[in-house]
Amino acid sequence: MPDEEPIGEKTEEPTPKRLEKAREEGQVAKSQEFGAAFTLLASFLTLYFLFGSMMHSLQNRVTSYLTLSEIPEMSEGAGYYELMDNIVYIADLVAPIMIASAVVGGIVNFLQVGPMLNAKIIQPDFTKLDPIKGLKNLFSLKSLFELVKSILKAVVITAIAYNQVRQRWTALISLSHQGLEPGLLLVADLIVTIAIQVLIFLVILGVADLLYQRWEHHKNLMMTKQEVKEERKEMEGDPEIRQKRRQKQREMSVNRMMSSMKEADVVITNPTHIAVALKYEMEEMEAPLVIAKGEGHLARRIKERAKELEIPIVENKSLAQALNKMAEIGQEIPVDLYQVVAEVLAYVYQQEKRQNY
Repeated sequence: MPDEEPIGEKTEEPTPKRLEKAREEGQVAKSQEFGAAFTLLASFLTLYFLFGSMMHSLQNRVTSYLTLSEIPEMSEGAGYYELMDNIVYIADLVAPIMIASAVVGGIVNFLQVGPMLNAKIIQPDFTKLDPIKGLKNLFSLKSLFELVKSILKAVVITAIAYNQVRQRWTALISLSHQGLEPGLLLVADLIVTIAIQVLIFLVILGVADLLYQRWEHHKNLMMTKQEVKEERKEMEGDPEIRQKRRQKQREMSVNRMMSSMKEADVVITNPTHIAVALKYEMEEMEAPLVIAKGEGHLARRIKERAKELEIPIVENKSLAQALNKMAEIGQEIPVDLYQVVAEVLAYVYQQEKRQNY
């Protein structure tokens, strides 16, 4: 025999309820590296395309200060105005980069977790201040992964920068013999090349981290067979309660059926095992309607109810079996039984006329 599954082993896929509950508590598969990589990429691209206009604006700003015909008289009010003017200028200068970064960050976050507005996420969780729990998290697999990831980033970024500087080392050490513009172009090219390679590495790392976070999130939400069983029991209710509920529903259905029997015209029996009550109004109905039926104990109750209401009871074994099998309560009888039922109803109406005379 194969070994039995260890008790408590998480082998079952997370149920929709488990996934929904985790989402409500803010537990989603989200990679900070993935978001940071694309946010940084958006900032770099914005800076790259706006760099010329930004440098031109800064040059004009600095030139305006350096070419003043006379030093302005400075007072407390004038100094404050000048400070605020420069702060607003710098804010306007970097605003496109900040906006691009925020927009891309929001889009990337939405693509990772979808729409998510949950007050529980921003509520303070004082259990996170537990030092013992903090030490456990410090030596967890996730912490080890984050440490390895940080070391990898530092090593790769350093290697990229070192490799690019080494390739241009001869040109860099001769900057003093070059003009200002060639030197600036060389340094700018070096910075752009390093930035592009670093961004490519960070995007690859972000995608890998996102895949890992989703795998880890799914693994953490896996369930044991006992957890699945308890959740199903919680959703469906206790078996005894369900049984009592079904029994109560059956009783209510039988009571409604017995109450509707006062409209019956005839009860057709097996004679002891089956009873079917029919109703027929010639002017309003195309065919007789089954308003009650049952077997065994229920058949006996139908016959007793029929006797109480003085409803005619006709014994016809084959017809009772056919009606019980082919027609449900609230349905008209099948076309195949029209003739036989019509004969029974004609017989019942004839008997009633004789009794009235």
